[in-house]
Amino acid sequence: MKIFAFEELTYPGLPAHLGPEVRLTNRYCSPQLVAQHYKEHLEELVLEGYGFDGIFVNEHHFTASNNNPDCNLTAAILIDRTKTCRVGVIGNIIALRHPLAVAEEFAMLDCLSGGRFIPGMVRGLPAEWVSYNMDPFTARKRFTEAYQIIHRALTQELVDYDGEFWNIVQASIWPKPLQKPFPPFWMPAGSLESIRFAAENHLVACQTLQPTMVLKQCFDEYRRIATEDLHWNPGFGNFTGLRFIHIDEDHQKAMQEGLGMFSYLMLSIGRPVYNPAPLPGFNTDQSYKHRRANADDVFSSSEARRALKSSDGQAARFRDAGLMLSGNPEAVTEWLIEDAKTAGYGNLIVTFRVGHATHRQALKSQELFAKYVMPILRKINQDQGSSTIDQTTAKPTEVFSEGTTDSELPFYGDFNYSLSPDAIETVGVARKAENGHVTATWEMQVAKIGEDGSPTQIIVPGRSTEHKGCAIRLNLVARNGTPIGGDAEVTLDTIGPADAKAQIMFKGRYREFAQASGHTVGAQTRGVARNDYSIRLSITVPSEAAEPDLEHDESTFEIRCFKYLVTLSA
Repeated sequence: MKIFAFEELTYPGLPAHLGPEVRLTNRYCSPQLVAQHYKEHLEELVLEGYGFDGIFVNEHHFTASNNNPDCNLTAAILIDRTKTCRVGVIGNIIALRHPLAVAEEFAMLDCLSGGRFIPGMVRGLPAEWVSYNMDPFTARKRFTEAYQIIHRALTQELVDYDGEFWNIVQASIWPKPLQKPFPPFWMPAGSLESIRFAAENHLVACQTLQPTMVLKQCFDEYRRIATEDLHWNPGFGNFTGLRFIHIDEDHQKAMQEGLGMFSYLMLSIGRPVYNPAPLPGFNTDQSYKHRRANADDVFSSSEARRALKSSDGQAARFRDAGLMLSGNPEAVTEWLIEDAKTAGYGNLIVTFRVGHATHRQALKSQELFAKYVMPILRKINQDQGSSTIDQTTAKPTEVFSEGTTDSELPFYGDFNYSLSPDAIETVGVARKAENGHVTATWEMQVAKIGEDGSPTQIIVPGRSTEHKGCAIRLNLVARNGTPIGGDAEVTLDTIGPADAKAQIMFKGRYREFAQASGHTVGAQTRGVARNDYSIRLSITVPSEAAEPDLEHDESTFEIRCFKYLVTLSA
């Protein structure tokens, strides 16, 4: 089993006399206490010496239960303070952020960590959607669209996306992630819709604050969907249990302290600024029926207040409900073994600083867990061989690979302009006869630099490993409308006012065009025509041969190039 550390950054200084009728706004927040709290939590999470496989951080908004509204920022700090363990987020509320921003930050975190980053995402809590004033009926669709964009941006060179909520045009994120393939996302999966979504995308499904049998039901449903509907076999590594833990050598003391810690956490969660319950549209009726754990009002504020008077019976009830596991190392180990084997998860996330637990209590729990519990848990639910997490990675939109022949390559595809007889740069045709040959030329002129000082470039891309040059289409007839001979020499070049020698972008015979599909061939060499440069498309034939008539309606050309306008003014 792989084991990860995690902490909710719960504000520890709420007055004990507050009741559920009180709006828990930031009037109760002491920034000085939060600053100290951050220092302690960061120290608690940098625990490579204990042998944890990694660290996870999450985010929530507008609540005292979690003072970490930007988990990517926290992850970046932890990456800087660690060397070997993995650092993950579980996760970004992707439906409430722009997906390209999430993708860029994930790629950056992966590069900063040297490939140790684990991506994760959540839909968020109902109260967060209310305060953001977002339509809860769109929550799942927005989540799906956001994931698709993020995943494509992290695994493809270019992304176009035409969705209901986001429209992306030719996005190519910098940097791109270091890990290839990019690892699967982790996400909470408790509703039927989330379980199916996770299985369809080969994600790591996580569950917390539920009894063992509810985790088993969720993970078994994932396995059923994967094997029966999608025809792939998930392993233990596709499933994660998250458990809140407090350990002390004194079993009774640990149980009493754990009750107080978790009860404080519940009070902070249960009283956000505005908490409609349930929020219409956020979950389906089918998924509400699926959630069968703790239907006896464990989360109500009255139950939480009674828990402050804690008893062994209440501690056991919280433990069996999957809410808070407290006790000595032996008791904690025994329960986690049964939990993992029954539910079938191969990843365990543990949090040691729960509610108003102190820094000292958290550090002691970590030490006892690492010394007595972790070595035993390592031996269970291990996938055989390589990881069974089967990440379906989108194929990058690279257009060239080793062994690709010129005939298999496309023409340059990023053109934004076409030179033609009708382009504003075309100034006319010219005819020149000398040395027994006649040359007919379409003449083009790049404008002088603009009054605002902004330069212009017309770039004709030549052949490369990714494309066979920009497309040049050419069709020629003589004065009587008959085609000209294939031996006619065709030259495309550009020359500047101070240049002694022209840049030649194409030089060949007209038969190359006549025999090509669409009368189109690729430019051979890259050329750049700057302001006041001339561009010439010339056809040369012997004097006795049929002469091309460039002003005939059937004589035409098109050069699919890139026109670069460099705007320097503000």
